[in-house]
Amino acid sequence: MQNLFLMLFLVGGLAGGLRTLRLLARARRPGEFGDVIHRWSEKPLSSWRYEPSTATAVLVHTLSVVALGGAALVATSRPAAFDATSASDSPLLDILLPMAEVAGIGLVGYLVGTLVAFPLSRTRRPTVAFAIVKEGIAYGRTLMPWSWFSHFSIDEANGLLSFHSAFAPGLPSLISKPTTPQLAQELASTIREHLPGHAPPAPNAWYRTRHLLIPAMVVLCMAFVSAGWLAVRLPRESALSAIALSATLL
Repeated sequence: MQNLFLMLFLVGGLAGGLRTLRLLARARRPGEFGDVIHRWSEKPLSSWRYEPSTATAVLVHTLSVVALGGAALVATSRPAAFDATSASDSPLLDILLPMAEVAGIGLVGYLVGTLVAFPLSRTRRPTVAFAIVKEGIAYGRTLMPWSWFSHFSIDEANGLLSFHSAFAPGLPSLISKPTTPQLAQELASTIREHLPGHAPPAPNAWYRTRHLLIPAMVVLCMAFVSAGWLAVRLPRESALSAIALSATLL
């Protein structure tokens, strides 16, 4: 039985990973937008070099879901609430409980594969199409409205444009390095018409600051991971359902 659960986990992980890689490849292609003001292409920058806080948050989240995947695999060794020798009094329950097991282990595998595919997709570093349009910034086929950003900044020495998150203004949510410093200056002039070139003066809640957002996320992830591993003590059907719920909410 454990081999079957392992196969379902691997199939779910493969399905999630392949779907994510396909969607990311499609999303990086140039999109069709009206009122394009500027358009350029560039190689994705290293997240660990230019966005270490964001990269750390993504890593913590990914490792947490992987840890829940480990909990799900351990839970498959637990006895079921009802097995072949002790059937329940409800035929419907005899059908629903195995379905919950299959759905739980498959969903956790799918989520693990989805998140692991993100860092794998960056190993190829294909060229990404950027554009400035009237409504916001286009990253491939994804349009990010101006309201997603609090402000932007320019590093003239390195020719970097940083767009800071509206939720946590201390964190850049998108960094671009146009092909030439002259293009960066030209783009900055256009962006100033839509975004301020400085951080907003209003103070942010503690969980929206640069230094406390990551610790808060670590605590949150630890809570979900702990709940998932505590659920391993439950009967197999309940354990897999609880772990799948934790992974989904995380």
